[in-house]
Amino acid sequence: MKWLPTRKNKVEAFWKWFKENERDYFGLNRGNQEELFAVLERKLQKVNKHLVFEFSVEPQGGKREFTISADGMLDAFDAVFDLHEAAPELEFFDVVAFRQPSEEEFSVEFGSRKLTWNDVYYTAFHDVEHEEVSMTLYVKGLTKDNEDELAPALFILLDSVIGEYNMGVHVGNIEFRPFEAQTQAQPIQTVKAFFPVEAL
Repeated sequence: MKWLPTRKNKVEAFWKWFKENERDYFGLNRGNQEELFAVLERKLQKVNKHLVFEFSVEPQGGKREFTISADGMLDAFDAVFDLHEAAPELEFFDVVAFRQPSEEEFSVEFGSRKLTWNDVYYTAFHDVEHEEVSMTLYVKGLTKDNEDELAPALFILLDSVIGEYNMGVHVGNIEFRPFEAQTQAQPIQTVKAFFPVEAL
């Protein structure tokens, strides 16, 4: 019978490998970045095929942030939790579970357009019992012809406001509509008030 490693084994194997190679990742440069990132992607995706990662650009206190993300896929959330909980003490990195909300103006480029927080407004319904927020997004420049193209950018933009964990766990239905003078609509960055402060 062929032995298949459990996720726990895969998580332990990943961290053993990363700890042995973290100095290379902390000091990566243009010459080796592509190769090192490709290896790291393969190693992470042995734990779960949807996992992706980000490194912070500027070190803080001598360390970079190493963010492990499910890339919005709920099936990969448990893998992110497992990796975060099992993370060893690293010399050069602080491990972060899920993409965090952005504190600065955020934009997403798609096609020839750029979508910013200023392009999106919302109304929301908070279902307290189920701990979910459903919302309607009012988007400048949205049409029936470009909705399919715009939708992924809108999800990324909303992700930047409330964080990946809240997006996956606490967001209910989302509806898109063209922007008009909506008297009840609020700027999208204020929607974070509906979500837990302790978001991962």
